[in-house]
Amino acid sequence: MISAAWLPLWVAQDEDIFDNAGLEVEIQTVQNLSTTIGALGRQLEISGATTIDIVKAAAGGLDVVGISGNTIETSANRQMRLVGRKGAGIQGIADLRGRTIGTPSINGAIHVATLLALKESGIDPKGIRFVEMMFPNMADQLTAEQVDAVETVEPFVSMLLAAGHQDLGDPMLNVGDPVTLTCWMAGGEWARNNEAAIASWRASLDEARAYIEANDGPARSILEKWTKLPSSIVDQIRLPSYSTALNAADVAAWIKATRDAGQIPGDRELDPATLVAG
Repeated sequence: MISAAWLPLWVAQDEDIFDNAGLEVEIQTVQNLSTTIGALGRQLEISGATTIDIVKAAAGGLDVVGISGNTIETSANRQMRLVGRKGAGIQGIADLRGRTIGTPSINGAIHVATLLALKESGIDPKGIRFVEMMFPNMADQLTAEQVDAVETVEPFVSMLLAAGHQDLGDPMLNVGDPVTLTCWMAGGEWARNNEAAIASWRASLDEARAYIEANDGPARSILEKWTKLPSSIVDQIRLPSYSTALNAADVAAWIKATRDAGQIPGDRELDPATLVAG
C-alpha cells in the first residue's frame, strides 16, 4: 500500500540500511494489506499490516504474529480522518445515518475504527452502505456524489480538506490515544525460527526512523520516488509518528475494538501475548 506510513521501509532499502544489517530485502507493493496473510511463509516472509489483520487472522485460527510496530496514531499527530462531502449537509458523525461511506477495506483497521465511532455515536452501522475504493479515487467519488463520506489517511486527508470537504474527526482515537495503526507481521513458525532476523529488522527500521528525523529533505525525496506523488504534495505531507514498539497491550486494544465493533465473536478467546513475537 502506497502511503507515508511505509517511509522507514523505503529509507532502509534506499540508504542500504538493510544491506548493512545483513538483510536481503525485496519489496513488493500490494493494494490491500489483508490479502497478504495467505502468502506469509510462502511468497512473503514479512508483510506490512494493521494490528486488526493480526487479530482477525488469529480469530480465524491462523498462526500469525506481529514482529514490529510501524506507525502510531495520536491526537497530536492524526493521520486518519473520516471526511464528509461538502454540500451534503454533513457536520458530524450523527449526520451519517443512512448515508454511503467509502472505505479502503471492510476488513481493515480504519473501517473497524469507523464502526466503533458510529456505534459510540448511537448509529447502527447496518443502516449505512459501505463501498470499497482506493484512497486516490476517493476525491473523485466525493465530487461525483457517489459517496457521502470517506475513511481516509494522509496525504489524502489534507487534499480533501483543502478542497472544502468536512472533517468529521479521527475514529482511530476511539480505540486508543496513542494507538498502533500500522505494523509488521509474519507467520508464527517463521518468526519463532528467525528471532535474529526480526531483531535486525526492527533495528534497521529504528535507524531509518532516525534518518528521517535528521534528513527531512532527502527522506521526502525517497517518499516521492516510491509514492510517485508530485513534489508539491510530498513537501506538505505531515509524516506519521513512527515506532517499532509493539506489545500485548497494543494488540489487546484492537481485540477489544474488534469485538465492540462486532467483527469477531465476543466469546472467541484470544491471548494478545501470543500474537506478538519476542
